[in-house]
Amino acid sequence: MKRANVNATATATASVNATDRLQAMMATACFGADADVAFDADLAGFLAAHGVAGEDAEALLASPRRLGLYRRLVRHNVTSVIERMLEHTRARLEARVPGELDRAISAFLDEVGPRTSHLRDVPSEFLAWAAPRWRADARLPRWIADHAELELLDFTISVAPRPLPPPPLADVAADRPLVFAEPKQLIHLDWAVNLVPRGDLDAEPEERPVSILVYRDAEHRSRFLELTPLAAAILERLFVGEALGSAMVAACAAKAHPLDDAVLGGAARLLADLGERGVLLGAREA
Repeated sequence: MKRANVNATATATASVNATDRLQAMMATACFGADADVAFDADLAGFLAAHGVAGEDAEALLASPRRLGLYRRLVRHNVTSVIERMLEHTRARLEARVPGELDRAISAFLDEVGPRTSHLRDVPSEFLAWAAPRWRADARLPRWIADHAELELLDFTISVAPRPLPPPPLADVAADRPLVFAEPKQLIHLDWAVNLVPRGDLDAEPEERPVSILVYRDAEHRSRFLELTPLAAAILERLFVGEALGSAMVAACAAKAHPLDDAVLGGAARLLADLGERGVLLGAREA
């Protein structure tokens, strides 16, 4: 029995290793720079170099065009989802440096490739790679990365799943954490790209720091609300569960701002506005 168990374990391990090698080969075939040139020239050698043998290799060698077709399909799907989520950024790039988004996507796929198994998360990985390169590229508008980051967040909020019902609610009070509707997210940018008209491709945003709350309204449309630095600092603390009073004290201390009547009045107006927008639901019960 002991020998049978050892043999079964060895077989299972070999199967897992073969699967891992096959998956690694497929990732290289789809996203490796010039991988298509390599496997078109010598498919058997390409498979052997990646440790793919036996039935897996035989199946691929029996249909030598399959790997190239799969590479094109996967790259097309990845490119399409990025272009869909960054539609307006693409239009602004095309108006200034034609073909830039296509080149950036190709370079991303060749140099890095997606790490996520979810297609919907690929644009975030792409933008994390592309944004610093765009900011350093003198050919491109200095604000284009900010524009892309806001557009991607806008899309993400608009298609996020319907949230679970909120917990039991109480009246808003200084000693209670507040409850907010999901989805929502704060973003901090260096350019006021939230004010750029989408239909005007020649428009240039103002260069100034902005804090923007992106949320979804009752009609499930994403909306922007630009906040003052202090309001954003308060909300950041409220969003992670701090009680209202302590969030205001900590935010004022961080911004070196006195907690005076003007701040108290402004906070009351902000919370009332968020309530009217359906973002603030109430306070959490003790």
